[in-house]
Amino acid sequence: MEVTSYRAGVQGGSGLWRGQAVYVKTLVSDDPDRVAMFHHEGAVAARLSHPLVTPLLAHTPNQLIFPLLRGGTLRDLVRCGPLDADAATQVTWGVLQAVSHLHGRGVTHHDLKPENVLLIGGQSQVEAVRLIDFGMSHAAGLPLDIHSGTRMGTPQFMAPEQFQGVRGDPRSDLYSVGVLLFDCLAGHPPYADALGWLVGISEERAAAPGPSALHPLMLRAIQRDRDSRPQSAAEMLAALADARQQLGLPELEHIAPEGQTAGENA
Repeated sequence: MEVTSYRAGVQGGSGLWRGQAVYVKTLVSDDPDRVAMFHHEGAVAARLSHPLVTPLLAHTPNQLIFPLLRGGTLRDLVRCGPLDADAATQVTWGVLQAVSHLHGRGVTHHDLKPENVLLIGGQSQVEAVRLIDFGMSHAAGLPLDIHSGTRMGTPQFMAPEQFQGVRGDPRSDLYSVGVLLFDCLAGHPPYADALGWLVGISEERAAAPGPSALHPLMLRAIQRDRDSRPQSAAEMLAALADARQQLGLPELEHIAPEGQTAGENA
């Protein structure tokens, strides 16, 4: 296996598994917390089955095996410059559909950021989106939340309540999706002083980017008050569809979870 990364006691690398090109996370630490986090990610990933979520192929005592996906991350794409409204909303639409599936399975991702959105072939299209990395996720049905009470996350993309240690509220993910959309259109997140915003000592936000039709949804999603945000991924998808219609952009399809057809419950 070719090792390409190391983080928190886990090596990442590519190789072959049963004749298939794969990405493998290998546990190389015996620290009990690292071991628990590793197997937590495997347990969460095993619950999910959606075309826009990278599938877990195998979970062994020291490895998590995923298909190797060629392309790059949303971060790689945005580094080349802000996206136009069509591209930004297509990526956001894909992320929201994946997030809707997670929430339907009782999972809150808690680390939605451009680095955790893969784009097959580097394309900014709905069907190219693949959501990855469930190491910080909360899963309602698991017996123990190993991150309970922690402030884990990426400050520029995490919701204020998550910074306060609140776990398992799907609206925290919707906040992060709103920041993702903002970042796609502006090339940077909305709050330059992210920690100041999270602790409530700074309210300074960059001007809303992109066409005005997207501003109400985007700004509502990144509200400090959870009750002021969209209350579900389905509500946010509907608002995004309305905004695209106002912009004269084509209607986007709903991609059903594995084993279902469009229109069935996720």
